Amino acid sequence: MRKALEKRAPLLISGPAGIGKTALVMNIMNDLPSHLARSAIYLNGVDGLQPFLRLLLARLYEIEDRTLRRQTRAEGVRRDTFKAWLKSLGTSRLKGALYRSAEKGRYWIVLDHMPPLTQAVAKVVKELVQMRNTPVFLLARGRDESAIGHVSEVYWGDRQRLSIGPLPGKAAQQLLDWCIAQFRLARLDLKGFREEVLRLSGCSPGALIKMCAMAAEPRYHYGARIKIKLIHIDSLVRGYDPLPSLTLAEGADDGR
Repeated sequence: MRKALEKRAPLLISGPAGIGKTALVMNIMNDLPSHLARSAIYLNGVDGLQPFLRLLLARLYEIEDRTLRRQTRAEGVRRDTFKAWLKSLGTSRLKGALYRSAEKGRYWIVLDHMPPLTQAVAKVVKELVQMRNTPVFLLARGRDESAIGHVSEVYWGDRQRLSIGPLPGKAAQQLLDWCIAQFRLARLDLKGFREEVLRLSGCSPGALIKMCAMAAEPRYHYGARIKIKLIHIDSLVRGYDPLPSLTLAEGADDGR
């Protein structure tokens, strides 16, 4: 993923639900230099062309993109009227504003928990990647059209694709060590916990992180011991909650 960022190349990150795609992206985003982190635009679960365009523009306005700010000032748009102005724009003007802001290739975009991309949304993604030097990272459960929609030609080769599966032993141990430190589990009795959490999670990154996060909750403690079997059962019932969204709400509920 870091190599793709350096080369400003698109990347399809695929793997089953709960495997840890979002956690991987968030982890890397948190480790980026500040100038790269500021240029990231993360969209979570948006559906439809106009909501997609509006959320991108809302994010660009929030991070004070100079091109978009010049346009809004020229049209007399203030911060308190931006949302109404954005809703008033048709598809052509939304695209125009987005492409002008992306022209210099300053940004990169992450699309997470998205439905398969429609032809209309796919055309915008292709334009951003191929003509505006703006890499788009798409997180999906598979690689075929049923999972990603009409953008397979953007992610056509192995260099544009990253599959995530269960971790090998050493990597799983390293992630577990990170989780123990991150969730402050060392204060608890970890006898048997390490082996069991690796076994029950199947070394899936997403499941491992989720179960370790749950292990920090007092309701899963018996004295200093961790109720790992109860955590496993509850994690299956609750599923793997997505990480908090970084998107803005503007435009997400209208104009598809």
